[in-house]
Amino acid sequence: MTDSTPRATNLTPAELDDLRERARREAGPFVNPAIAATTRAHNPEWARAVLGGPRSGAWWELYLIHLALQAEPSPPPPPLETAARAARERQEAAARRAAAEERAREEAAWRELVDVLLQAGVRVEVRHNYTSHRHYELYTQGADHVYLLDPLHVGRLHRDAGVALCHTPSNAHNLQVLEPIGDGRLPSCRTCLRHLRSVARRLSA
Repeated sequence: MTDSTPRATNLTPAELDDLRERARREAGPFVNPAIAATTRAHNPEWARAVLGGPRSGAWWELYLIHLALQAEPSPPPPPLETAARAARERQEAAARRAAAEERAREEAAWRELVDVLLQAGVRVEVRHNYTSHRHYELYTQGADHVYLLDPLHVGRLHRDAGVALCHTPSNAHNLQVLEPIGDGRLPSCRTCLRHLRSVARRLSA
């Protein structure tokens, strides 16, 4: 049975033994500055495979790398790095799928709530709170609210058209500038969402 484990080099064990013996024989006691300045291993895994283990820093090892570069100018992809990259890509793809599925669930739940209110004659949309001036390129203060386009009167909850669902007289000063957004954003205001779910349950009952 052959070992199918990917190798960092296509050089055979016999070829590597020959290169190591040649490096010890030819390197000599003094460093060649030209070779030292220009010799760069293809990658750490390849270098370890050529050396037969971790590098100690000896001159003959650098000379061995120099010889191996000539013998194998185009090695296979480093197996451990390639496998790790593939694993990361699989994890990232799974995370993207999970995020997309969660987004789809949230959008479906939002559409269901909106439809319940629409059947009762109440239209809503998502608007961002620009009341705060702290809106910068990498920082935005202010939630995305459920904005009423029609008045809403359900149970003890009464809201006029043109306000956020979380609107109260005491917090009106924090909700003065609510602007439409067209990027498909879902509401993030927890109070708005709590009221919306409660209203939808009452209307559906």
